[in-house]
Amino acid sequence: MRRLLSLLLAAAAFAAPAGAVGFNDVLPDARAMGMGHAFSAIADDAYGMFYNPAGSANTPYTQAGGSLGRILSPIGTLTHASGAYVRPYEPINTATIGTGYSMIRQSNGGDMDTVLFNFAQEIKVLQLPLSKPLKVGGNFKFVNVDRGRAKGGKFGLGFDAGALARTDMGLTLGLALTDLTSDVGVPRGGLVMGAGYTWKRRVTLVGDFRVKGGLAEFYPGIEATFLQGLLRVRGGRGLSLDGVNTVAFGLGVNFSPIILDLAMSLPAGGIHRSAGGYQATFQYRFGAPSFAAQYLGRSTAKAESLRVEIDRLESQRKTLDVEARSAETNKAAAQAQLRSLEMRAREAQDEYRALLKRNDEIDYRANDKEASLRSSVKPLVLPKP
Repeated sequence: MRRLLSLLLAAAAFAAPAGAVGFNDVLPDARAMGMGHAFSAIADDAYGMFYNPAGSANTPYTQAGGSLGRILSPIGTLTHASGAYVRPYEPINTATIGTGYSMIRQSNGGDMDTVLFNFAQEIKVLQLPLSKPLKVGGNFKFVNVDRGRAKGGKFGLGFDAGALARTDMGLTLGLALTDLTSDVGVPRGGLVMGAGYTWKRRVTLVGDFRVKGGLAEFYPGIEATFLQGLLRVRGGRGLSLDGVNTVAFGLGVNFSPIILDLAMSLPAGGIHRSAGGYQATFQYRFGAPSFAAQYLGRSTAKAESLRVEIDRLESQRKTLDVEARSAETNKAAAQAQLRSLEMRAREAQDEYRALLKRNDEIDYRANDKEASLRSSVKPLVLPKP
């Protein structure tokens, strides 16, 4: 596991040259930050709507969260705060609705406020050979950007759209169209393609490829689960805010229904550079069982599964015992039948030999009788003339 994390972090540090990621590209959620912001193929918490609007579909619990972070930059320090709320939409069984707010403030850079309204739903697409329903969703958003006195502020409307496909093998694929807004003075219209693979529910490998404003970047990430899901360790490539590459780390603790996530990023070129940051996220799942109850439930389910398996094996053993006894009985009957056949064969051989002997006696008597008849016959003597 340590070797895998080291390789991934090395790949994250050198995945691509530093790009001009701006303050408007910073997204909330410490969990996503710890995974290198590669979250479009997962997006399963309250903040998923910021990465893929489809991720929150069919959420079983009402969720609320808050996040606070700070990032250093050569231009100026960036601070951001956010909140998110999602809940099941009762009129549609597999639908979820939610809202989110993100506030970004960067010294000498700009300010940005975003309000999202999210709708997501699971649907079955018969034309696609998917083992699980397809998730689709969209955001309607209000965006306000203020670039300072020189450039002024702009207000705009827009939307995001996304889809998320899942398989029983642990593979997920995400696609999102982001920031389709009116002109607010920052790059618009982004494309995000993500993929994730979960191995034995313990390790999740993810990667996001993002294209926006003429900049294309790849963000790899990893999440490892320990202690039955109580602890999660993350790593990935951080945002290259204002042209400085960073490496991200993260830690999550599941005190269900409370979930705490922490993340930090460090400059890949050395800590002397003005880059890197941190973020903390708090989420609460209303109505979710406690971690102890979940652990007990999983343990009980596993014990029940093992008991069922033991009962099945015991039943199979009894069946095999019955079959073995039946086979022994059949074997004994076959052996008895074989002995009977062998005895009949010997009797038949004895009868055959007796018949041969009797035949020889008959032949001998017939020959002897014929010889005696020949000897008793006198030759006929004719009188002389």
